[in-house]
Amino acid sequence: MTSFQHPAEGTAMPHARGIQPKVWLRHGTLSCRITTSMTPEPASRFPELPAEVRNLTLLGTFKIFGPGVIIASVTIGSGETVFPSRSGALFGYSLLWCFALGTVIKGFQIYSGSRFMTLTGRHPLESWSELPGPRAWFVWAMTIMSLVCMPLFLGGGLPRMLADFTVSGVVGFTPAPGNLEEKQLFDLYACLWGTLFILVAITLTWLQSYNFLEKVQTVIIGLLLFSIFVAVLSSQPEVMAVLKGLVVPAIPTFEPWVRDLPEFSNRDPWVEVIVGIGVFGGGTQDYFGYLGLLREKSWGLMSRVGSPDEKTDWNVDRSPENVVTGKIWLRAPLIDVSFSFAAILFFALCFAVLGAVVLHPEHKVPAGKELLTQQLDFLLREGQSPLFQSFLNLLYKTGIFFAFFGTIHGAYELYTRTTHECLTVAIPRLRNVSLGKFRVATVSVLGVTGLTSLWCSLDPVRVITPAAIISSALTCGLWCFAMIWSDRTHLPAELRMKWPLVLAVILSGIALTIFGVTGLTMWLA
Repeated sequence: MTSFQHPAEGTAMPHARGIQPKVWLRHGTLSCRITTSMTPEPASRFPELPAEVRNLTLLGTFKIFGPGVIIASVTIGSGETVFPSRSGALFGYSLLWCFALGTVIKGFQIYSGSRFMTLTGRHPLESWSELPGPRAWFVWAMTIMSLVCMPLFLGGGLPRMLADFTVSGVVGFTPAPGNLEEKQLFDLYACLWGTLFILVAITLTWLQSYNFLEKVQTVIIGLLLFSIFVAVLSSQPEVMAVLKGLVVPAIPTFEPWVRDLPEFSNRDPWVEVIVGIGVFGGGTQDYFGYLGLLREKSWGLMSRVGSPDEKTDWNVDRSPENVVTGKIWLRAPLIDVSFSFAAILFFALCFAVLGAVVLHPEHKVPAGKELLTQQLDFLLREGQSPLFQSFLNLLYKTGIFFAFFGTIHGAYELYTRTTHECLTVAIPRLRNVSLGKFRVATVSVLGVTGLTSLWCSLDPVRVITPAAIISSALTCGLWCFAMIWSDRTHLPAELRMKWPLVLAVILSGIALTIFGVTGLTMWLA
């Protein structure tokens, strides 16, 4: 059955396979002519390979790396800057394996989606809308769980963390313990700074282009790489302990001094692990938008989106030469995902190691308003000259500031793409709504809800914990299982995932689902 919408004047409606409606809106009158044809759309052929994908040189790989840098920047500020250092402070080197595991399972998860989109030109959500049962039931479930978590990250979470850091670490105002008046003043300053950060990020989102966003995030990533590399060189970690923590899984347990801290007296150590893995690398609220950003690169059959011969079915030419071209096109998403998660893992391991070296022996745990300020100790070591310490102090503060502001800045555009991709599939009549209108609506809603959450002055960790468990673990696991169905249903046999990759995606889905269900159960308890 074909559903009709009111298009802009003079434009024809997209047609379903086998039915070719001609619909125009002229002078306020809807005219319609339908012709039926049993002739299917011609099989889609992949476009010519660009030099950077075909030849695969070192310079070419850097040209390919694009949307992944936005994912890296957004997730580094939202998770890798804080939670790995908490892990190192709480558990020492023993849980480094969690971040390696998170890299692998999240990497397989997001690659399965970008691979599918490159080969079909269509978002996985479009495939999932055809899962057995009521139309788009799974799309609605994923959409609700992902979109609900967005304000938690962009209100009481990230802007508040950056605001706390600005007030205490940059301005230099820290309330004295037990002084209620100073605490209230600190909260007021933090809320004002957080409001400023949100408003600036929203303004940039409305004014910027995708290319500007990509370039800004690339500069931020480069700055962070330099900052954290200096920190690691100055920390002198135990290399063997680092390697052991990476390859030997250990059961998380709190030491007695951790149990004595009020925040952890009733907190299960597995919640810390699950939140760490969940926040690591982002979640579906990021990944749906990432796949939307891939349209800007026009890899594979994505180049046909918006063109006169745009795909409206799943028919891909199965000729040997076209299959070979399609497989070569897969280099692009593989490189983008690999570079992105390599950068994310590097940051996570660095902060976890620095937490183990500096904070764990001192029994310090980043928490509350000190999520970022305690990490200043990373760069300030005995024997350094005052001038060098001042330089490192400035370097750290600059890096942390841009890490978090880069996350907030990039997240509004990323979440706009997520909202657009989810709702246009869940509610087909919204497909004629422009991305610009989606941006205004998404940013406005996130701005209002984010500011409301910010001014409630909640603990950022408590705000992010449920969001991380739901959208960064549970829904990620469901994503993996749904991608297996899409791969087997909407791709020709020649282009489907081979069994090693299928097994990796299934195992990733099992792990993420278990983490999500377990974490949610423990959090509710």
